[in-house]
Formats: sequence, structure tokens, C-alpha cells
Amino acid sequence: MQNIEIMFSDGLIGNKAVLLALSTLTTGNLNSKLKQGSTPFTINHVLPSAHDYIVPPLSDEQKAAENSKKLMSFLALAPNVPSIITEAIK
Repeated sequence: MQNIEIMFSDGLIGNKAVLLALSTLTTGNLNSKLKQGSTPFTINHVLPSAHDYIVPPLSDEQKAAENSKKLMSFLALAPNVPSIITEAIK
């Protein structure tokens, strides 16, 4: 019974689908009215309280991997970078 309740809550007719539809329509509408070069609206701007439900937060390992990737990309921009760094990004 619990599985059916979870499927109903997160399913096609559940809360998650409604939140995704509303956030997509709202951000699309707001972004279409922005001036060229402005920062676009995201789901986090439109529905901040529901953002963690729609897009689950990253785990500590995923955050560490993302930070490492960003750092390697930054290091690759420097002149005379060793080939080990450029190969690690690929």
C-alpha cells in the first residue's frame, strides 16, 4: 500500500509532476520577457521551497567530484599546463 501512495504522490498525477509543469511554464514565460543578456530564471527562483524535492541535493561525494572537476577546468586555462591536467578533464 505504501508503494502505491508513493507512486501516486510522485507519479504522473502527483505533486512532482504538477510542480515540474508549473515551474517549466512559469520560467519559460518569465524568461521570454527578459531583456537580451539578462540572467534567466530557474526552478530555484520560481519555486525555491520545492526545488530540493524536484531536484534532490547532491551528496557529499558528488559535491567533491564536481568541485574537483571545476578546479581541474580552471587549472587547464593556465598557460603551459602539463598534459596530465588537460587529459584528466577529457
